[in-house]
Amino acid sequence: MPSRGPRRPASKGARTGTESSEAKREERKARRQEDRRAALLEAAREVLTQKGVGGLTMEAVAAAADVSKPAVFYYFRTKEELMGALAAGQLEAEVEVLLRAIAAAPDGVEALVALLRAKVDFYADDLDAFRVAYLWPQLIGIPPEVLRERVYPASQRVSEALEARLKVDAREGRLAPGFEPRRLANLVWITAHGLLSLVAGMQQVGGATRHTLTQLRDEACLLLRRARLEG
Repeated sequence: MPSRGPRRPASKGARTGTESSEAKREERKARRQEDRRAALLEAAREVLTQKGVGGLTMEAVAAAADVSKPAVFYYFRTKEELMGALAAGQLEAEVEVLLRAIAAAPDGVEALVALLRAKVDFYADDLDAFRVAYLWPQLIGIPPEVLRERVYPASQRVSEALEARLKVDAREGRLAPGFEPRRLANLVWITAHGLLSLVAGMQQVGGATRHTLTQLRDEACLLLRRARLEG
């Protein structure tokens, strides 16, 4: 029987085609996994809004997402990991809005006002989103690495951007004496957070504040503008 001879190695073009197909398969797989992960996070938020923090279990998330419990565990080992992913994702979305508001402001003091207004308005019509980012994680807990790798860096980006704008005002004589850029940057974040926490907390127990969130926001903006040195 005649020998067929040694097999010739695949051509460079064939190898490139195979590698390209494999890369596309991996890309599709990654997209599917990301879509499934996003669906689980959306299901977890649905459970939280409908049943509260006590109702957040892996079984409840699986039922809401219409998947098996092992499918949930494939992406998240604990409900704390679920909560951490939800909170970090919400915070990162908020931060992008705040950074745009800071950048668009004409000066540092107006950047203070813009941040407060943007943060309050971002959550005003969806206080459950604020609870996801700030309140429910305190009750459920989130992994330390999520705080270290996502939450703290995201918050730091806002603080640094706002502080930088305020330092320019201070150098150019637009900031009133006694106002320190870093403290002002922290204060406006705390003020916005406090207003939202107050209204969200009252809503949670079926109560209401004497003044609307919009009224409280606008009054706080007027106070912040006192940091500007009038010429």
